[in-house]
Amino acid sequence: MPLPESLSDLLRSPSASAVWSLRGDLLADGLEPDHAAFRLLAEFYSYLDRLETGGASKGHSERASVMDIGSLGGVVASDLAEAEDASELARRLLAGAITEGLAVMATRQHVKAWRGELDAVHREAAWYLYDELWNWAAQRKPDLDPVERRRLLDELLAPVRHDDVPSQQKQVILCSLLVLLLLDALGDAGEQS
Repeated sequence: MPLPESLSDLLRSPSASAVWSLRGDLLADGLEPDHAAFRLLAEFYSYLDRLETGGASKGHSERASVMDIGSLGGVVASDLAEAEDASELARRLLAGAITEGLAVMATRQHVKAWRGELDAVHREAAWYLYDELWNWAAQRKPDLDPVERRRLLDELLAPVRHDDVPSQQKQVILCSLLVLLLLDALGDAGEQS
């Protein structure tokens, strides 16, 4: 079975839309719907879709936080224009700083929450990949000691489980592993044709 152009698109720029297109092309090219590649594509799609949705929400929270910080300047300008004396200005600035400061802190908490949500998406994909990679390695290297297989998989997926590793690096690792398994499954489909 020749590989569709949509596979190249997915390799160049992994996205939920690219996975969707590849799925349709593989089905149209006659790959049986129960083929292992479709299970991988379903996980790949879910991972990228959740990542794209979470990333957009995180971006909106980041922008809201910046706007809250900017609004503090507006409060100060308004208080400067309306205050009749220094003590009134001080009271207004203190009240505005407390109110706006709390708003800024609240939106920063939303940003932190989204980072946690994105990390959970990465960890869920890593959980799935662990089993897939375990089976893949067991088939490719059946003589590899299971303890050593575990050590290697734990080491391979460790960056995805660390909070200090940036989300984009986690995405590169996970997408690369999903692509590896997908290409292997499609290669097996080509050999069977």
